[in-house]
Amino acid sequence: MNSDLNINSILHQFERLDKQAQQNLFEKLALMIHKPEQKKSKVKLSSISGLGSSLWSKIDIDDYVDQERQW
Repeated sequence: MNSDLNINSILHQFERLDKQAQQNLFEKLALMIHKPEQKKSKVKLSSISGLGSSLWSKIDIDDYVDQERQW
């Protein structure tokens, strides 16, 4: 419902613009809408292999697991 209020406020401000400003705004909005989406690159799990090894180097894994199981 809050978004409806924002849209109505924007439309009210749009109506107060002169025709040239309305046309410019409309063209900018159209460009934003039709702008191609940038694809996010996928990260392969194999590329992060060993990344946390330095964090675990001084920790006994068996002790850690035992502590976590006793919560």
